[in-house]
Amino acid sequence: MSLLARTSIVSAATLASRVLGFVRDAATAAVLGVGPVADALVAALALPLLARRLLAEGAFNLAFIPALARAEGEGHDGPRRLAAATLLLLLGALVAFAVVAAVFMPQVIGVLAPGFERGGERADVAIWCGRVAVLYLPLAGLAAVYGGVANGAHRVLLPALAPVAANLTVLAVIAALVRDGLVASDLAALAIAAATVAAGVAQLALMMIAARACPAGPALAASLPWRAALGVMRAAFPALLLAGMSQFRLILVAAAVSVSPGAVAALNYAQRLMDLPLGLVGASAGAVLVPALMRRGAQDAPEAAGRALVAALAFALPAAVGLAVLAHPIVVVLFQRGSFDAQDAQLTGALLAVLALSLPAQGLERILSATASTSGHMAAAERIALGSLGVCLVAAFGLGALFGPLAAAGAVALSAFSSLLMLGGVLVRAGALAFSAPALGLAGGLFVASLTMGGGVTLLAGAWPVPEAGLAALVRLGALIGGGMALYGGAALALKALLPKTTPAR
Repeated sequence: MSLLARTSIVSAATLASRVLGFVRDAATAAVLGVGPVADALVAALALPLLARRLLAEGAFNLAFIPALARAEGEGHDGPRRLAAATLLLLLGALVAFAVVAAVFMPQVIGVLAPGFERGGERADVAIWCGRVAVLYLPLAGLAAVYGGVANGAHRVLLPALAPVAANLTVLAVIAALVRDGLVASDLAALAIAAATVAAGVAQLALMMIAARACPAGPALAASLPWRAALGVMRAAFPALLLAGMSQFRLILVAAAVSVSPGAVAALNYAQRLMDLPLGLVGASAGAVLVPALMRRGAQDAPEAAGRALVAALAFALPAAVGLAVLAHPIVVVLFQRGSFDAQDAQLTGALLAVLALSLPAQGLERILSATASTSGHMAAAERIALGSLGVCLVAAFGLGALFGPLAAAGAVALSAFSSLLMLGGVLVRAGALAFSAPALGLAGGLFVASLTMGGGVTLLAGAWPVPEAGLAALVRLGALIGGGMALYGGAALALKALLPKTTPAR
């Protein structure tokens, strides 16, 4: 199968998974709304969602697949023995972590959601749901290893469909809850937590089928390369850290806002809407930028990375402005039904507008991380990422205590922009990143075009009466999005015509 065909399969499956993910989140919101039970479930699912982001969605492959390729030089069974050692090591660590987390779940919830009153409804439901949901962690580890084995053998269809199967599993349980009238209840939250574990089983099953009869399929032996497996784990840490930055920041902000009823669930729904544009920028970094930088010579790579940043900005800036300006109507159309009422939409929309401010920084941060990985600066990227999480922690709790949940959500933007500036500065000083004058001019034009779009959409929205949720709201939102796209495209073309004609066409 050609590279183009494999890329198309993965892209189509990823799009299907994202769409089903939106449906799953909207269904969860309709069943639980924004309230104590929803807050409890989000806190309980924080660790499983983080494990899915780090392990089950492919970030582990960045270290595992190259290690399998190197192991081929150790004989026919080299990759199989390495895969077995890695599987057992990762499984043992995650099982141990899951057991400890289940035993000490009250303390875990106390850290993840310190604002939950001990012995209160939110804390009790979160503890029970968390003890069920942590069973997902070892399943995610197994799926990561089997998925890496399958991808290393160029088998992409079933691993790409695994997230689709996971979302369908959760949706089936939610449909049963709606059928039986179990909405906004503790039992509904517990059922969705159990559905998350069932989704992990479905995901693992597809990965195992995909890896069946692969040359690197895990095989036990009398002697396994434990040291090499530990090397895989250490090499994977920077990739896992950088892949999970948005989720780490969400966990920190959720802890800071947990004192406010409904804020944890509303923040989660808002972040889910951020994941699509962030995922698209991240996919472009992995699928396009890294191979391009590896093919280019050392002299040309810095400017290529700079042009990649501008290209990502062309998508991230209008997406951020659009989400900020249309946050409330987007939330109304996608979520306002069932137990999710107009007040819930107001809070979620406000949090989405604040989170949208971080979208350009978080998107460009992924481009810079890809640049660091190809230029030998991953150690610096790792330190900066950890430092930016410290900024997020301090800012979220400080701003949240002073000004409330919306200010706490602003800590995501502060953290992301600090990481962007520091990592960008390191790469520029090291000669791994450079900007030509035309590229800087284009970036300025994109900024002006995005502001033009935001201003035009704001005026259009103000002149169009806001309907209730339903078909009228959907039509209004579609028209506003279409108008915004037209304004952005027209402004970008007009500004491009004013730029010098010497822009390199590379």
